[in-house]
Amino acid sequence: MRNHIFRLAFVAFIYLSLLYSSLTSSLFGAPGLEFFRIIAFLNAIFITCAGIGFFASAITEEKEEETIGLLLMAGLNPLGILLGKSTSRLIQASMLLIVQFPFMLLAVTLGGVTPHQILAAYAALLAYMALVANVALVWSTICERGGSAAGLTALLLGLYFLMPICAPALSTELARLGLVPKSWFGNAIFTTLDWAAESDLYTRLVRIMSTGFNDPVISRQVMTNLVGGVICFGLAWAVFVPSTRRSAGASGRGLVLRSTNRLRIFSAGRAWAMPLAWKDFQFIAGGYAFAVVKLFGCALLLAGLVFVDSNWSTSGWIDWSSVGRIYMIGLVWAIGIEACILASRIFYDEVRLQTMSSLLMLPRSIPYLAYTKAIGCLLGLTPTIGCLCLGTFLLPGIDLSNALELLIDPLNWGVVLAMAIFLHLIALLSLFVKWGALPLAIVMMAPIGLCCPVLHLMFLVVGRGGGVRDPAGALAATVTVWILMGLVCFVFQMMIAARLQEIGSK
Repeated sequence: MRNHIFRLAFVAFIYLSLLYSSLTSSLFGAPGLEFFRIIAFLNAIFITCAGIGFFASAITEEKEEETIGLLLMAGLNPLGILLGKSTSRLIQASMLLIVQFPFMLLAVTLGGVTPHQILAAYAALLAYMALVANVALVWSTICERGGSAAGLTALLLGLYFLMPICAPALSTELARLGLVPKSWFGNAIFTTLDWAAESDLYTRLVRIMSTGFNDPVISRQVMTNLVGGVICFGLAWAVFVPSTRRSAGASGRGLVLRSTNRLRIFSAGRAWAMPLAWKDFQFIAGGYAFAVVKLFGCALLLAGLVFVDSNWSTSGWIDWSSVGRIYMIGLVWAIGIEACILASRIFYDEVRLQTMSSLLMLPRSIPYLAYTKAIGCLLGLTPTIGCLCLGTFLLPGIDLSNALELLIDPLNWGVVLAMAIFLHLIALLSLFVKWGALPLAIVMMAPIGLCCPVLHLMFLVVGRGGGVRDPAGALAATVTVWILMGLVCFVFQMMIAARLQEIGSK
């Protein structure tokens, strides 16, 4: 029933988007194409997030629960396990796309798009989903924990979307070095690079959305993605037995070192006065060792930006303003992504290992337990936040007055409000689903933004206060956003507390 309700909610979101496009048809020259473009790229984002959070946990969840041996003892062979755990998920996710197709044909009536474009886009999306599901399956089979599988899947997907940039550049560089496509070896290399440049989903969707599109439905992107999916499934089948002989269980330490290690300074040490905060900082946020890794990564990012700017600069001087701006944008994205991952895992162990009932027996309230766990996760963000604060010194012209203007700007606080809603939504959904809280929250944020009156009021306040030059008006708008943020966070936290009480009482 849950799967059918989720499909119905997805179709309802398509209906709301169609209604929005119909009501705003006077503002766009081709409302049907605009509506179709929004839904197509939303599906691409959903599939990518599903690959990281949904498909990547297919085998790792069995490893973490130590049930792989039981499945093998029951007479299931590796092929049957892979088909049952991964291909069934691929079919479920494909149903979300297939159920959209009849409704997406309504975009033709709005104008600007043809049925051929819709068919080509959904063929591209289904092929991309097959590739993502099986790439995630490979890492889910090899890795011991779901977080590692999700991270490596995200890394490969990032490289996948860089192919249209890297493949032509590599072809040009090989041609400059003297390699010509006249020999069979050179011809094979250049042909492979040409196919790689046209094998990503984004390039294919952009071409489909162009005016006068009449290319075949089965494109290079569809063929390469399907072949890549089959190869990845075969690779997962080949490495299944050697990769599942030893499961991770529930006692993984991640980067946390033991006290007997030579680098014992980075070990977990003794528990703090708030043991839950200590536990989450050490075993969810990564502890001291991962904090050092993040500091090293931030320094490496800054050094890389300085190196690139010094090589590209024509004047020979480093443009610290552009370096600082890009550096801070990168750190903001890093903080946002890490915060989302921590929000999805803050209650993961308690739900998976069914220890919430034991925690509720302690002489502590549910808010105390939840807030101390949140403190432990927030401590894991301190290295990146500290580097972000230090990065402000790279920006010229930043003084006390500019800092105060940024602090009372309602637009900045509007972004913080949206992020607070998103993080609370992830934490709440993680208490209802075993996997996929992050991609599910991404999908739900769009209808929440369309239907939630709090967000509409926030945008109204930001729109009124963002353009006001008077500091008093901007401060009043900012205070209003603060009040909205407090109300929204309070409602979400009450829902989380009620769900924790329900889980603990089972």
